[in-house]
Amino acid sequence: MKAIVINKYGETDQFVEAQVAKPKIKENQVLIELYATSINRFDTKVRRGELAEVISFNFPIILGLDAAGVVVEVGKAVTQFKVGDEVFANSSLKSGTYTEFVAVNEILVAHKPKNITFKEAAAVPMVGLTA
Repeated sequence: MKAIVINKYGETDQFVEAQVAKPKIKENQVLIELYATSINRFDTKVRRGELAEVISFNFPIILGLDAAGVVVEVGKAVTQFKVGDEVFANSSLKSGTYTEFVAVNEILVAHKPKNITFKEAAAVPMVGLTA
């Protein structure tokens, strides 16, 4: 699958498109096909290497914490979601959302309200947690 990655810390010129393995979900996860994501201050700090002494990452890094899209697969322990559900989510620090698909623990996923777009939903997770 396609992803936007960085292979070293730096400015926005470090972003490159790459082919990466599609995530395999665990029993408590859903696989989301991303329709939208967002860029947070956290992503910028990671990209620049400002958090390298606090959080260790292995390159290439897929940035992004916010996801909005459609569930395409559910783990066998998932109870709140089914394939086809429109959702938004906060991914983990090690499962970036600048990609086509992301595996997210069910507890970090919510149904997308029908009255908002995927772009609007993708703007909520990280800033919502911050607020």
